[in-house]
Order: sequence, then structure tokens, then C-alpha cells
Amino acid sequence: MKSRIVLTSIFCASRILAAPIQAHQSGGVEHIVIIDMSHPQPPLVHEVLERLALTTTHPDIRHIYNNSAFQGFAASMKSHCLDLLANMSDVSLVEKATSISRAAPIPISVGPRQQPSLTYQTRPNAPWGLQQISTSTSVGGNSNAKAMDYTYSFANGNLGQGADIYIVDTGILTQHSVFGGRAKMLWSFDGNMTDSDGHGTHVAGTAGGAVLGVASNANIFGIKALDADGGGWSSNVIAGIDTVIQTHDARRRQTPEPNNSNSSSSSSSFVGSVMSMSLASSSPVIAINTAITAAVVAGIHVVVAAGNDATDACTSSPASAGGTQGPAIAVGSIGITAQRSTFSNYGTCVDIYAPGENVISAWPPPQVGGSQSERQAVNFVNALSGTSMATPHVTGIVAYAMGNATLAGDPGLMKEWVRMMGVQVRGGTGSGSGSGSSGGVVVANNGVRADSGEGILGFEKIAAGGGFRMVGG
Repeated sequence: MKSRIVLTSIFCASRILAAPIQAHQSGGVEHIVIIDMSHPQPPLVHEVLERLALTTTHPDIRHIYNNSAFQGFAASMKSHCLDLLANMSDVSLVEKATSISRAAPIPISVGPRQQPSLTYQTRPNAPWGLQQISTSTSVGGNSNAKAMDYTYSFANGNLGQGADIYIVDTGILTQHSVFGGRAKMLWSFDGNMTDSDGHGTHVAGTAGGAVLGVASNANIFGIKALDADGGGWSSNVIAGIDTVIQTHDARRRQTPEPNNSNSSSSSSSFVGSVMSMSLASSSPVIAINTAITAAVVAGIHVVVAAGNDATDACTSSPASAGGTQGPAIAVGSIGITAQRSTFSNYGTCVDIYAPGENVISAWPPPQVGGSQSERQAVNFVNALSGTSMATPHVTGIVAYAMGNATLAGDPGLMKEWVRMMGVQVRGGTGSGSGSGSSGGVVVANNGVRADSGEGILGFEKIAAGGGFRMVGG
């Protein structure tokens, strides 16, 4: 996947005794700098920049990261700047900006556990993935994955109400009918608050769309870190995470104490945040993993794609921040037979698997061809495959599970719960084993075993919609 690269640069003159600081000149490569917040006297961002004869408004400063969990910046710099930074004991990380892309969809033909409760509700006319995450057996190999005739079962009728879902991706078509006014673009690396690719809209639809999504009452926020081709840079992704942490902190500050009778209903509705990242790098990116860890420390649940290279998920980011290696929940893909997808990454960095083949979700209208009404329509859907599609199923489960206040407030416990709820629907040794597609995997489950009459969360039925149009058909 090609990524745009527009790099300006900085020339850092050395400070020798009282020698005057030379003016900055062009040349250099973009790097990410993270301040060591554990230092006895951690500096402010502008103080580090001053040591480099820079200011926060310099045109070669790409991003300023300034949240409660981590601080730093991204800038184009020459080697002398990097040498200066390497000798600063209060700087924890300096890393070259890395190209990132959405975990590319695989091309297909478009067209702690509570006691069981027998009470759960159902939603008909759902995609196959929603049935799979609410049953204990495979949907079945003879079923049509592109049909909308499956049944979604759930025990918590809130369906993510009060949960904030952040989609770090290509943006979101917030006007799409499945979002019903619950989606909002929050930040864009280029100021363009649209989704010109479609990937982010598709992911958001599975996580929280009506009819098509898991947590269909959640709030959905778009964080646009990738361009219209699905590519971008690690510095943009980290800037997106910075925005998520700042927004989460603000939302949490607005949430009143439980016994505060003066609280407003809009503020008290907030229950927690989950960040969904269906993207991948070609190798581990320490800066991204560091930012993810900081987000989890800030109280944000993080769900990431395992990647689509049929290899060890620990070889890329953000997947390498999951499994036994980090605090994120990393998600691999299965098909309708509940076998690991041939393209899905695997290994110790993967926590769980979820439906990732022929997943139907929201899509922007075609901008070339078709009538004017079609180009303005907000009810198109598309079927895609990839760990990008598996990830939002688990993102939605996390938002749904935030109906439990204990889980909502503890990302570590939530990760343990997601793994514990998983169902091994086919023989095998579990989610981290094997390298092929035939081994058994542990599939994400929302706590309902509809096929066996069990509901585990024990916590109303929503009307199924229709009238969707498949892209290209």
C-alpha cells in the first residue's frame, strides 16, 4: 500500500559554550520523540524543543503529543538533533516515523465468568458474524456468508449505551443510516473529515452500527489517521491516540459521582472508552506500542488487528502490543466454518479470533458512475474480508460488556474476560497455536450461548432494519 510522504526538515546546530545557535535549514527525516514521564523531573514538550532551538509552532513540527498518559512530538530532524536527543536522560524514545496501512481487506467478490442466565434477546436479519459471536458452535459451512438472515443474541439490552468507540482508521461516513446520529468525526491528520476509502466506515458499522453492528447503541468517534489509499505514518497514528486520550479524559471528568443528584443525564451516560485499530505496519513500531500502553494506563480499552500476512502477529504493530506481549486485545480472523482464515496472522500476540471473512457492513456510496441519488445515498453496504473486519466484532463486544462497571473500569480485566468468554468451536489447542488455517481457535463470544440456551451476562429487542444496497449489485 503506497503512502504519501511529504517531509520537511530541520538543521540542529550544536551549542558549544556560548556560541550562537544557527538557523534551521531544510533536510532531515521525520522522527517521533516520547518524553520519559517516569523521570524525576520530566520536561515539558516545549522545553525539549528549546534544547533543539525549536518552538511548537515551527513548520517542521509535525505533531505535538500532550495528554495525561504520554507527551512528546514528531518532527523532521537531521542527525545532529538525533544525537542531542540520544543524550537526554529525560527522553525515553526517539524513533523514525514508519509507514502504516489499514490491515488491507482481502479481495473478494462484492455483491471473570458469571453464573449462566437463560434470559437473552435476539435480533433477526443480522450478518453471520453477529450470530457467530453469540453462539457456541460454528454457523456452518453450507451457509451463505453474504446473506442477512442470521440471528444476533444478546443479554445486555443496553448494547453499548454510554460507551465511546474510537475508530482509528480512514475516517467515517457519519451520515450513513446505520449510525443514526451516533457517529462523529473527531480528528483528521489532514483536516478532511471524510472517509474517501470506505475502510473506516465498514469497521465502524461492525463495531456499532444498527442492524449490522455489535454495540448498536454506542457512541462512535472517527479518528482519521490514514489517507484515501489506506496508508499513512506512525506519527499520525500516535497523534490520533493522543486525541483519543485527551477526549477520554475530558469525558471522564464530565462524568459526575454516582450520588451527585445535580448530574445531567448526558454526562452520566458515559461508561468508558474503547479504541479500535484495524491497521498494520511491516515491522514492530515501538512508538505506537508505547502509545497504546499509555492509553490503557489512562483507562482506555484497546482492540487491534492481528494482520493479514499469515505469519506471526508479533512481527508488526499494533498487533505486537497484544496477546502475552502487551495490554491490547489482538484479534485474528475466522471464516464461517470457524477455522482460522488462511490470511490471518497468529501466535502469542493474538488474544482471540472473530469473524473476518465476507463481513457485510456500512460503505460509502459510489462516487463514479450511477445516478446522482445513488452517489448521495447513505444505505450502501459492502462485504470485505480481513483481520480489519474481525477486530470491530471484538471492539463491539468490549463496548457491550461495559454495561458491567467493573469491566468498564479495568482494561486488564476486560482483556481477561474477552479471552475467558471465548469459545473453541472447532477442535484444536487454542488462539495462540499453530501456523496454518486448519487448527482450532478460540472465537470471541459476547457471553451468550444462544444455541445451548445459555446467557452468561444476565443483564430488549431492537427492531431490525432493511433497505440496504450492496455495492456493485
